[in-house]
Amino acid sequence: MKRRAEQIEAELLRNMETHRCAVAEEDYERIAPKIDLLQRLAEAERSLFAVFDMNKKNYLLESPEQKRLFGSNNIDREGKYNSDSTYRNIHPDDFAFVLETDLLIYRFYSQLQPAEKMNYKLIYDFRVKDTDGFYRRYMHQSIIMELDKNGKAWLSLVITDLLPEKAGNYQPQRRLINIKNGKLYLFTDDENNSPGLLTKREKEILHLISRGYDSKSISDKLFISVNTVNNHRQNILRKTRTENTTQAVLYCKRLGII
Repeated sequence: MKRRAEQIEAELLRNMETHRCAVAEEDYERIAPKIDLLQRLAEAERSLFAVFDMNKKNYLLESPEQKRLFGSNNIDREGKYNSDSTYRNIHPDDFAFVLETDLLIYRFYSQLQPAEKMNYKLIYDFRVKDTDGFYRRYMHQSIIMELDKNGKAWLSLVITDLLPEKAGNYQPQRRLINIKNGKLYLFTDDENNSPGLLTKREKEILHLISRGYDSKSISDKLFISVNTVNNHRQNILRKTRTENTTQAVLYCKRLGII
């Protein structure tokens, strides 16, 4: 496992080192207002935002909340990306998963036509050590924000959300969603337990739960028994790997499932 992780990391570093974008100073001037808007939005909402520049291999934006939780140790003294610092704060049990996910998404994007690259959102969660020294589980949502003139990925926007504390011991999950048609790519063999594969009825029940309906009210509304509703609720918790429906609702809303 360790050797496999080392091989994946080596390939990732080669990909990053050879990734060059056809951008000029005027391109940076063009996107500056957009970066400034994201910065002000992140400050107003105390959100965790980051914009990574795949050309210069550094961050054009790290929101204050992002820096507070994770620090800025992934940038060296010259302002360049430092992969060792980025990965060293990931929980050891999630390390190989994160490396594999990064490699799979790089390969996936490399096969797409330029016009398709901004149609996808990568979502994955894993445990990261924050600046207080505690491992917490975060959900990372990443999209390609800008392409260069040749259609290569240039800027990536990452939005991070803290997941419920009790979700800390679950196995990490990932999925890639086509935001145009809703098609789901799981990058996993465990497809039967993915929250992306909630049934239509399960999604319906979870949506009603999010609106404050209890099992009896859902039973009356859908003309099914309370026992059936409760069975669906248990299936939802199992598939989302959460401990209660409040966590499940929050998780699935962030995934765009409901």
